[in-house]
Amino acid sequence: MDFVLSIDTEADNQWNPGCDISLENIKFIPRFQNLCNKYHIRPTYLVTSEVCNDNFAKDLLSEYFSLNVAEVGAHLHSWTTPPFQDKDGFRFNDRNHAFITELPVEIMNEKVRILTDQIETSFGIHPKSFRSGRYGFDENVAKSLIENSYIVDSSVTPYTNWSTHPGIPGGVGGPDFLDKKPWTYKYHFDNGTLVEIPITILPTEFPLNKSDRLAEYYFRNVNGSIPLKVLRKLIFRNQPLWFRPFNWMNIALLDELVGESIKKQLPVIVMMFHSSELMPGSSKNFPDEKAIENLYALLEEFFILLQEKSISSVTLTEAANKL
Repeated sequence: MDFVLSIDTEADNQWNPGCDISLENIKFIPRFQNLCNKYHIRPTYLVTSEVCNDNFAKDLLSEYFSLNVAEVGAHLHSWTTPPFQDKDGFRFNDRNHAFITELPVEIMNEKVRILTDQIETSFGIHPKSFRSGRYGFDENVAKSLIENSYIVDSSVTPYTNWSTHPGIPGGVGGPDFLDKKPWTYKYHFDNGTLVEIPITILPTEFPLNKSDRLAEYYFRNVNGSIPLKVLRKLIFRNQPLWFRPFNWMNIALLDELVGESIKKQLPVIVMMFHSSELMPGSSKNFPDEKAIENLYALLEEFFILLQEKSISSVTLTEAANKL
C-alpha cells in the first residue's frame, strides 16, 4: 500500500464572496515542505487559478517541482477559474460557489482547458492529476480531463452526499457519492481512460466497517432516522472517518484508518487538506498558532507511523501509473 498526501492549494479567503483574493497562506508552505522532506514525503499540490497567477507561489512551487520533491496538479474552483458570465453562480468569486457538475458542459470544458493551460504556463509542467473544488465530479468531468491529457482524478469522497449543498441558485447541488467506496477504479471512454483514486474516507467502527451494504444504508438514512441519529451521537460521531488532519484528529484515529485500509487491501491511501490550513486563522480548523503547532506535531507522528509500517509516499500521478 502507498500513501498520497494531496494539498488543495488555494486562496486564504475563498468563502468571502466579493472580496479581493489573498494568498498569504502560500508563505506558510515552506515549513510544511521541509517536514515532508525530512520524512521523504512527496506531496501533490493541486493548484487553483489564483495560485497560478501569484508570483511568489510560482517561484516557490516551481522549485519544489524542479527538485522532484513534489508534484503539481489541478484544483478547479469554478468561481475563480475563467471564463465567467454575468449571472448568479457564474461570476468571479460569486457568493454562489457552483459545483462544476452544475455548469453547462461547454463552460466546464473551457474552465478545465484554461486552468490546465495556466498551470503549464506558470510551472512549465502539464498537470496529470486533478481534484475538483467542492468535490464536484461526474463522467462529463472525467471525459473533459481525458481530453486535456490528465490520467488521474481524486475528487470522489466515498460515503458522502453533496446534493443537499447548494451551488448555482436553482441548481441540483453537488454529486452523491454515498454508493462510492474507497477502492480505486477507472473510467473508460472512447477518448481514453482515467484512473479514479478517491480520497480515503471509510467507516472504522463496528459493524459499519464489516459490511459495505450496512454502511451505505446507515450513511444514506442517518439524517432521516431518529434511531440512527442517536447511534451517530453515541457511537458513530466521526463516521465515516476522513483521512484528513482535522483539529480533533489524533494519531490513534489515523492509525485506525491505516489499519482499516490495510485490512481492505487498498492499494493506495489519500490524505487531503487545504493549504490555507497551514496558516493560523485562515481556517476555522486551525484558528491560532497553538492549533498549527498541534497540526505539525500530529503530521510528524503520522509520518513516523508510515515509516514504521513501511508505507511509501508517492504522488497522485505515480500512484495512478502503478495502477
